[in-house]
Amino acid sequence: MAATTAAFDVKFIEAIAYALNRNVVLPDEYYDRMTPIQRQQAVSIAGLGQTEQIKHVMGLVNDQLDSGGTFADFQKAVKDGDIDINLPRHRLDNIFRTNIQGAYGRGRWYQQQQNKDERPYLMRDGINDSRQRPAHKILDGIIRPIDDPFWQTHTAPDAFRCRCIMRSLTKEQAQAKGVTVADDLPDIQPQDGFSGGTPAQYTNRMTKLVNDKIAELAITYYKQSDAILAARQRIEAAITVMLAQPVPELAAMIDEAKELIEEESE
Repeated sequence: MAATTAAFDVKFIEAIAYALNRNVVLPDEYYDRMTPIQRQQAVSIAGLGQTEQIKHVMGLVNDQLDSGGTFADFQKAVKDGDIDINLPRHRLDNIFRTNIQGAYGRGRWYQQQQNKDERPYLMRDGINDSRQRPAHKILDGIIRPIDDPFWQTHTAPDAFRCRCIMRSLTKEQAQAKGVTVADDLPDIQPQDGFSGGTPAQYTNRMTKLVNDKIAELAITYYKQSDAILAARQRIEAAITVMLAQPVPELAAMIDEAKELIEEESE
């Protein structure tokens, strides 16, 4: 069979892995007992009093993250679901956009850490329109080294429906744009109970869970019959760099996937 040349949609495995490994907790525990850093490892929905309701809604969010679906797709899935979820449209919109952006942000952080030798600076980049928060407008364009302590409290997204992202820069790019000096850093704290922190502050357990899930998802997508070279290289890089300790039998799984692709290319 001839090798396929169809485009392969490389899923954002780091983002999906983060989203799938957060603990579902009830709102009282999430808002009243957990620290901002602990909340980064968990998820809850105010107004839903049953764990199964929260799991159901977040499962639908994660389905859209995996498939690249829209808010309209998510809203329809909630309406058509077997579990009654009585939340208004604006609440569903907040849940969807906050969690999708949060997963993308954490996924980017994992990718940026992989490549920080080549791109050792981060720049906070916001959407400069009428909906941008004043505090986020002040933070927009700040450039600091990727491991600078400033990012422990100001990594985007760091508020409900925050649209800001973190861009990685080379040393030359950072110098051309102008690295923000320490004396010019604004004294602004994260809003809405967010920590603004990075996954580096999470527990070792959370990091291992995410890494293991990255490996599992990567192997799943690696085995898809329409994988092309660029996609395989992207996934192999994620496996190689992200896993400090490979999951059991990972090497054998990769070999099996390669054999499948080689057979399909013959």
